[in-house]
Amino acid sequence: MTVEGYVRLGFALVVLIVIGIILYRFRAGKQDRQRSSLEIMKERLEKGEITEEEYEKARKKQGK
Repeated sequence: MTVEGYVRLGFALVVLIVIGIILYRFRAGKQDRQRSSLEIMKERLEKGEITEEEYEKARKKQGK
C-alpha cells in the first residue's frame, strides 16, 4: 500500500471514530430528556428546592 493509501485509511478511521462519538453523545442526551417536567418538579420538591405550592401550581399547569 502506498503512503496515500495509509493516509486515506487513517483519515477514514478518524472520521468513523468522530461519527461514533457524536452518535453516542446524541443518544445519551435523549435518555435524559425522557423524564417529564412533572417528574423533575417532584424530585425538586423532595430535595426541598421548591415548595409544595410551586409543585401544585406546576401540576395544575400540566392538567394532572
